[in-house]
Amino acid sequence: MDDVEEKDLILAGEIFKALTKTLKTFKAYPSNNPIYQKFAAELLEKFNAFFELQDTLPLTVDQFSLLLGGKNIFHSEDRTDNIALMLFVDGIREICFHKGININELISFVDIFKAVSEGQNFEDDVVTLLWEKNPEHITYSVSEGFIEDELPVASELLMEDAGDETAPIGAMYMGVVMAPSVIDFKVLAASPEELNILQNEIQRFEGDGLLSEAIDLFLELMRIEKDTEVFKELAKNIAKIVDILFEKNSIEKVTEILGRLKDVCKPGTSPEREKIIDKVIDGAGSEKKLRKLFSGDKSLESIQIYLLFLNKNAIPSLLNILGEMEDRKMRRHLCNILSVLGKGSADAFVCGVRDKRWYLVRNTLMILGILKEASAVKCIEETLTHPELRVRREAVRALELIGTEETKGPLIIALRDADAGIRTAALKALRRFKDKKLFDIAKERISAGDFKDRPFTEKKELFETLAETGGEAAFPILSGFFEKKGLFRKVETEELRACAAYGLGILGTKDAIALLEKGMREKEGFVSAACKKARMKEGAR
Repeated sequence: MDDVEEKDLILAGEIFKALTKTLKTFKAYPSNNPIYQKFAAELLEKFNAFFELQDTLPLTVDQFSLLLGGKNIFHSEDRTDNIALMLFVDGIREICFHKGININELISFVDIFKAVSEGQNFEDDVVTLLWEKNPEHITYSVSEGFIEDELPVASELLMEDAGDETAPIGAMYMGVVMAPSVIDFKVLAASPEELNILQNEIQRFEGDGLLSEAIDLFLELMRIEKDTEVFKELAKNIAKIVDILFEKNSIEKVTEILGRLKDVCKPGTSPEREKIIDKVIDGAGSEKKLRKLFSGDKSLESIQIYLLFLNKNAIPSLLNILGEMEDRKMRRHLCNILSVLGKGSADAFVCGVRDKRWYLVRNTLMILGILKEASAVKCIEETLTHPELRVRREAVRALELIGTEETKGPLIIALRDADAGIRTAALKALRRFKDKKLFDIAKERISAGDFKDRPFTEKKELFETLAETGGEAAFPILSGFFEKKGLFRKVETEELRACAAYGLGILGTKDAIALLEKGMREKEGFVSAACKKARMKEGAR
């Protein structure tokens, strides 16, 4: 936030003094006690006082401090009930509160810190709980090394430095484990009779050393084999070894094999041989094997490395497992892995979008938004009529992230949603296209009989859209609303005039500026403040 005034800093400081008191109160009383609502209501008043001056409260998170525009508004070196420290420890480096925040969101927000500070569940952390509760008017960003659901997660977040290059997490380890064993004999192509003998011998391998020797032998034979049929038989033997190792729970060894198979499939390999290798890797991604992978006490790193070697056929099974997963951290982690594994394969997520479990549909939409592939738009459009609000909200967010021409039609459909937040989000996403058709839509909405009953944020967005897409044609409508007084009840009139002022600021014509300057001279209040903000924004453009 630029040009932070002293008044902004004072009001923001008051918010976090009140928030700390509210946290201590929530920890002292049960949630059904009236004092819960009392303190939450007082906290909401502090936020609303700030939002009379600004539309957002963006904060930088330091270890013991919260900063607004680089200036300290909260500092505490306490180790308990320290909101800044809890945010910082869990990787949150920026958090922003938006105008329109309500009491339920604030109660949920404070409850997150209550749960974390009391250690109600060892899996709980601030990022995970924020991801789970998904507050509409609170956004945040996490530092590198932390992964969360409201942010677009690219494959870079699953990467680490390896010298001068960037490599998948665990690649430094894999570089050692996956290095081909030194073979101190010359390998010749196997005859069919020898292959039959080898197939029978596989069943007798029990020790890890013997299996390793068999793996090295078969992979080296595959590398030099010219005959496709013999190559296929060698691949079948590798698949059998994968089955044996999976039963022995040797996940790291199977991961090594998958990596070395991909090395065999080097540039210039025939499509037929690529299919043979893919069939082995497809088998490693079967739902039975994936369920075994997620059972037991395997580390997140070993699971992640294994999954990133799989083919796209594993996606539907992984989505099904995701829908059954209770561990929030693992669920979030799997969503991010799927967003890497699913690159270029948005169609593989159709089953997740059509699933009966609304929470799985929402997670699938989040992944599709991260993928940003236009091919997913039709699939996402199906969810715009979903009965669950959180699913429809995620659908609009995914469409906004994709942001191609194909998203315009579905976003226009979302403008008819029963929820004002979804309508407003869809309108914001559509504004980027600057489509002249949007002017007619905004004009129709503003002229509708229920317009005055819509939330302030939606009315403001409609007036700004009108100005941005209509140009001079928008001025008569904007000026008409701005200059009318007493058309509705006082509060409604003030809101409409303020919203029109924001539209005039977007328009920025000589006549529009003259009206704003006239409004700035009015008695200090909602309208004059809106005129000042609109004038400042217009001047900054």
